[in-house]
Amino acid sequence: MIEQHPPIDASISTMWAINQHTDLNKFFYLAHELGFRKIELNHQLSSDVLSHVNLDHHQFSSIHEPCPMDTVNPNSVKLDWVISSQDEDFRKLGVQGVRNTIKLAHDLGAPIVVIHCGNVNTDMSYENKLRIIFTSGNAKSDEYQAIKSEFIAYRHQYASPRINAVKKSIVELLDYAEKLDVKLGLENRYHYMDIPTIDEMEQLLPMGETSRLGFIYDIGHAHTLDRLGFFSHNEWINRFGSRMFGTHIHDVIGLSDHLAPGLGEIDFKHVAAFLPEDAFRTLEIKPGNTLAQTINGLHLLLDTGCVRRLLKE
Repeated sequence: MIEQHPPIDASISTMWAINQHTDLNKFFYLAHELGFRKIELNHQLSSDVLSHVNLDHHQFSSIHEPCPMDTVNPNSVKLDWVISSQDEDFRKLGVQGVRNTIKLAHDLGAPIVVIHCGNVNTDMSYENKLRIIFTSGNAKSDEYQAIKSEFIAYRHQYASPRINAVKKSIVELLDYAEKLDVKLGLENRYHYMDIPTIDEMEQLLPMGETSRLGFIYDIGHAHTLDRLGFFSHNEWINRFGSRMFGTHIHDVIGLSDHLAPGLGEIDFKHVAAFLPEDAFRTLEIKPGNTLAQTINGLHLLLDTGCVRRLLKE
């Protein structure tokens, strides 16, 4: 039996439930028992799984596209059916996947859709080499720096038309989302080939009004790309804190993320100081984190001020 406390002004992502709760009702019940006031539906949920839950009985902070996952091809990233595609037909398929999620958000009263902006391409060869060298403890070596420099130049060579495709997609998605009164949040990503970089985020956010288009701050992703030497973690929040709609909270060990807070290296007290009062907080942890680890992580977030309890509903 979980000890009952006043509810927490935060949500938990259904990521934690994947492969652990085939009946999502059990996850929703557990989330409520832990004190979470809201839920974020993530992009690994099928229509069939969702159909067995009375979603009208729950509150949602956000929905992460593509949700339901079966509204798009499961290999859409490999097929380049993403909003960054230079192929117009493929780009439109990516846009439609996000539109489906926006419609679901509207139907469920979820105010924000979390968006992945695609990629420059799916070539992971450079990053895989860097991760192997990093894991061996040689991130300061000449070899690491040489590969990193080549990687940056390689990405720059192909980025421009892909960014243009993202911009075109955002214009279309903003128009659709505004009609349904749903906000769009652009998430910082885990891989260097993903869009956007910090400077690319600087180009994208001004495309929408501050009330319609914002920044989703993923703590673990920012930390990981900082460790790899690409972007300062603090720069994300210094530059885009005023545009932050919400945050994905999880811990990191080395380059392994989506761990329960307290299991890794993140200074959550430092993070808490940058979170706007009205930004949603979502605990986004992967399957494998135990209930005890999750409860301990929740206590850490409360102690550091990342989340807070509500005295009254």
